[in-house]
Amino acid sequence: MRTLIDRMNAVVHIFLVLLMAELVITVLCQILFRLVLNQPLAWTEELSRYSLIWITFLGAAYALSKRAHIGMELLVERVRGMLKTIMIVLAGIVSMVFFFIMIKEGITLSNQVMNQPSPVLQIPMGLVYAVVPISGVILMVNLLDVTVQQIKEEAK
Repeated sequence: MRTLIDRMNAVVHIFLVLLMAELVITVLCQILFRLVLNQPLAWTEELSRYSLIWITFLGAAYALSKRAHIGMELLVERVRGMLKTIMIVLAGIVSMVFFFIMIKEGITLSNQVMNQPSPVLQIPMGLVYAVVPISGVILMVNLLDVTVQQIKEEAK
């Protein structure tokens, strides 16, 4: 299971790197065309916006796998034993409920706007919003993994 989660996160990482490279190239094209040719490209603005949305959601999911999120650890770090484990599990449950709602509502939103094309690129808006449930699933998987790791570390 650990290998599967690591592979999933490696794929997300590669996808994030590719999205970031695409974002940089797209914005650079927009700047060059606007300043040099005085002919702005409408599609670059839309593509960069959608890329940034995907980077934000997938980046949050990837950051969770690395425990890179800012957390309120002051209280958790001050307690030991069973109380600390309970706090870790409780925080995990609350987060899981949020991620479940995110997945459920993200699927609903994506389905509702799947037939609506984006203004310039003419791609279905459901594809843009699909990142919400996708990242929700990745967040859930990573949260389970991180929570189990934290509990194992506490048991030592």
